Amino acid sequence: MKRRSVFVRALSVFSMVSVVLAQMPIVANAEEEEEKEEKTWKKTDYIENGDFEKGDLSGWSVSMPDDDGENVGSKIKVDEWANNNKTNIFNYWNNNADGAELSLSQTIKNLPAGSYRLSFEADGATSQSGMTVSIAGEDIDVETTGWDSWSVFTTEEFTVEDKEDITVSFSGKVESGYWGDVDNFVLYTLEDSSAEGPGQEETEETDPVDSEINVEKVAGCDDNFITGVDVSSYLSEKNSGVKYYDFDGNELSNQGFFDFLHDCGVNYVRIRVWNDPTDGNGNGYGGGNCDIETAVKIGKWVTNAGMKVLIDFHYSDFWADPGKQTAPKAWKSMSIDEKSEAVEKYTKDSLDKLIDAGVNVGMVQIGNETNNGVAGEKSWENMSKIFSAGSKAVRAVSKNLDNDILVAVHFTNPETSGRYAGYAKKLDEYGVDYDVFASSYYPYWHGTLSNLKSVLSDIADTYDKKVMVAETSYVHTLKDGDGHTNTEYEGKSGDALNFDISVQGQADSVRSVIDTVASIDDGIGVFYWEPAWIPVKAYDADAEDAADVLAGNKEAWEKYGSGWASSYAGAYDKDAKDWYGGSAVDNEAWFDFEGHALASAKIYSYVRSGAKAPLSVIRIDVEAVTVELGEDVVLPESASVVYNDGSKVDAKVTWDEAKLAEAMEAGAGEYEIPGTLVVNDETKNVTCKLTINPKNLLVNGSFEDGNKAWTISDIKNADGNNGVSIQADSSNVRTGQMSLKFWDNEEIYYTVEQKVTVDKGVYKLGAFVEGGDCGDAAEFKLYAVVGENNLSTDTGVTGWQNWANPEVTDIIVNTDSTEITVGVSVKAAAGGWGAWDDFYLYKTGEAPSEEIGGGDDPTPVPGDDPVIDNPGEGNQDDPAPSDTPSDDNKDKEKEAVEKTVQEIIKAVDTFVKQVVVPVVKEIIKVVKKIFGWFRW
Repeated sequence: MKRRSVFVRALSVFSMVSVVLAQMPIVANAEEEEEKEEKTWKKTDYIENGDFEKGDLSGWSVSMPDDDGENVGSKIKVDEWANNNKTNIFNYWNNNADGAELSLSQTIKNLPAGSYRLSFEADGATSQSGMTVSIAGEDIDVETTGWDSWSVFTTEEFTVEDKEDITVSFSGKVESGYWGDVDNFVLYTLEDSSAEGPGQEETEETDPVDSEINVEKVAGCDDNFITGVDVSSYLSEKNSGVKYYDFDGNELSNQGFFDFLHDCGVNYVRIRVWNDPTDGNGNGYGGGNCDIETAVKIGKWVTNAGMKVLIDFHYSDFWADPGKQTAPKAWKSMSIDEKSEAVEKYTKDSLDKLIDAGVNVGMVQIGNETNNGVAGEKSWENMSKIFSAGSKAVRAVSKNLDNDILVAVHFTNPETSGRYAGYAKKLDEYGVDYDVFASSYYPYWHGTLSNLKSVLSDIADTYDKKVMVAETSYVHTLKDGDGHTNTEYEGKSGDALNFDISVQGQADSVRSVIDTVASIDDGIGVFYWEPAWIPVKAYDADAEDAADVLAGNKEAWEKYGSGWASSYAGAYDKDAKDWYGGSAVDNEAWFDFEGHALASAKIYSYVRSGAKAPLSVIRIDVEAVTVELGEDVVLPESASVVYNDGSKVDAKVTWDEAKLAEAMEAGAGEYEIPGTLVVNDETKNVTCKLTINPKNLLVNGSFEDGNKAWTISDIKNADGNNGVSIQADSSNVRTGQMSLKFWDNEEIYYTVEQKVTVDKGVYKLGAFVEGGDCGDAAEFKLYAVVGENNLSTDTGVTGWQNWANPEVTDIIVNTDSTEITVGVSVKAAAGGWGAWDDFYLYKTGEAPSEEIGGGDDPTPVPGDDPVIDNPGEGNQDDPAPSDTPSDDNKDKEKEAVEKTVQEIIKAVDTFVKQVVVPVVKEIIKVVKKIFGWFRW
């Protein structure tokens, strides 16, 4: 609200003051409030190919005079290594010493009168780009913050008085060494709030409800918008003894659980159905043992609670996803025509069974995440026959019931450019009859929400289909609750955690997905995946009963199917063969590990009403400290206090100096230093993770001093361009500003080495490497050469910023002042790319004794010298050195012994890997068959 006050001061005590005042409008000590209208912006299609999804520059004009395709240039590309945008983007770069002029523009002809604003997205090197976006006198300077760190830019509102041509331009001088990308240029228009039409009806405004979390109300999320959950594991959880509680701590019955969901705003429940999730001997595959009988039981509770059911047919006996679409055992040998008939009959029979039991089926999904197949079929011709058979059965049941049942197809990976457009085109070409195009969207992997909106809107507009998100979820903690590793966990790299890891962050993530789908004209809803898949019993690895709890959980997973897979599934599902076990998403549930409802369980209610929480602290971030032994340790002076409304403040920390002194005295290792700070007059405890590394014996291990101490041999680089070099590139560093970066458009083969002199001892060499596109035959080797001994370890690259940490351990040096060579050797395919960073060489111990002392136990006692101090033979003083032939023979004998020992160690290692390990694995297989429930 705007406030305006007019204060009148007496300027004179003369009589004329009263005359002046009598003629002036006055509001003394009062406020006049003006109502600020909320503006609603609507996306337009005035900009052609604003998302570059045509794969070219259609609609755009580009000029870059210095473009040579190598050092300077621009192009439309897809960055397959990105997490946040895997669609077509406009990419530009300048590796010349001087700036390079660039202009990308488009003129919109006869833009109607109205109010507008322009939005676009950009990422790039961490700096000013030198580029500016302009439209109708509104300018935005583009500043980016790193690779795959996309920022949304929006101009101020501008007005077009009459139809006129308006030009959108992205232009300027690209700074030397800069690269960047732009995408998703969209022109928005201001809707007339007085105009009548869909979504324009007057609604009664209500204040947000009081809550533990903050949730902004979502426009367009009315009672008809689907706010669903998939709780397919529920029955197996209950059979395993899991209990659920409402917000007041009351235990929920089976019907009470679904009534609770309904009261929390859920109006739809998705239930997966597998044909025969058993091994033929009555042993379930797990994952909820989701056959049609289980669906009937859950469906009846759902219907009784006043909600609808979505039946998710996988057309498989177990999990179907992009990695596997295995046909049911009973359909394995069928022809495509026989299988299509089986699909139609199975679908109809299953739906009849549900409807006869009184289940309110509102939607049917024909296949699950069918990117690469369905029911064992992989060609689009055969896949479409399966889709059509399932759809035909749904239409027949719907007609007999005289009630509409929606037919949905389901895919995933919306972040990949052109994927969904391609799928929708194939469905149209093969005449598949469906109503809803459904997508999975997990923020860890599936790109930006703006991209999700773009690809789903395209399908809705092009093919007149409804669209929705069939699966989404987000973590409220990174802890594990049942002893089985979760999908998202502490220390995992490569996944995007764009919201806070808390109940508030979980709610924020879900709300953002709902807001995105609700903003699409034909967006009909969102389903949260498995919000009740919690531990059978909460597991704490440090608790005294940890082993018993884990054993009990494993028994329940096997007996009742309450884990993601049982051991019995191994013969059918390749992933379950070795990695069966418990819930992989217990940290993404809407209930804590003991079954008590979290505030996020009401997210579907809150997006309709809004919710406001008292200001509170959700976490305190303390920067970790890493130093080398002998360096000064300086702990951060302050910590960042994060509140539930997203705000942050810094608070001064008082550290426990005694604990810090103990850590520094103890030497190399990892420590947690306690401290305290005061927030809102309340003292809170914090800790700082302190890592004291041994002294790094390498010079310039992080490349911050350029080529210093390193020798680079770019063996296969024939033309001298590209190849391997030490560069400043913020997108390919692990720490600091520099890294050893490589890329070439021809075959790659290089070595990078450093020589270092060390004293007698045992050492460990390590480094970090990331990258991709290096080919299946790529060879990455980290090595250390000590005399004639060449010690190495193989490694590889798996993606951008997925840093592998290879190490060569037990590097034995027997003589002081020994020069050793450390380095890397890389052979990769043309087009391979990546970077090395943070090399280290640490001394980890003393070298083994060259002589064996007397006594029964040759192992030295801590503090003793095994040659001098141990009793027995060889305790006498060493004789003075001499140049006699006998001394030379002793040296040769010593070298021969050392060589023999190394050969024995190598032989034993080979024997263990090639003989012992395979035998043990076979023994484990036999034991598994006898004690199938036990997880090895």
